[in-house]
Amino acid sequence: MKQSNKKVVKNKFKWTPMEDRVDKLGLPLPPRKPEIGRPVLWIAIEPQGNFVKDIYLVNETGGILENVIASIGGLQSYDDDVFGISGSEIKYKNIENGDAVKIDEYDEMADSDSVLQIYLKVKIKGKWLELKSSSVKGGFKEEVLIWG
Repeated sequence: MKQSNKKVVKNKFKWTPMEDRVDKLGLPLPPRKPEIGRPVLWIAIEPQGNFVKDIYLVNETGGILENVIASIGGLQSYDDDVFGISGSEIKYKNIENGDAVKIDEYDEMADSDSVLQIYLKVKIKGKWLELKSSSVKGGFKEEVLIWG
């Protein structure tokens, strides 16, 4: 992703525990055990229309993320061939608690034959953490990277 596509949003994403979620019709999901932790770093998805979705890293650590470096990698198939893919890095500094940063976007049609993964390096309280999302075919889903 180009540095010019950087975007920071304030207090836009709120985590809903699994036991409180509903299906697409607004009906309760089957009962689940209550979550005992809370997400402190997680991936949120925002649909933009026409199959395009923005991918955000949400900071709910209670502190400032001094640095965030994000990139995308994975595999794409075309006919009988498989190719490695990678995206450019996007970097942010001083991300406040409650803020989210756009780390990439994907197109459900164009990326439907891909296995994609997000790679993150996050510096908080002077220490670097290296994180990665689960691999997802054709896109990304909301995902907790660190529970508190």
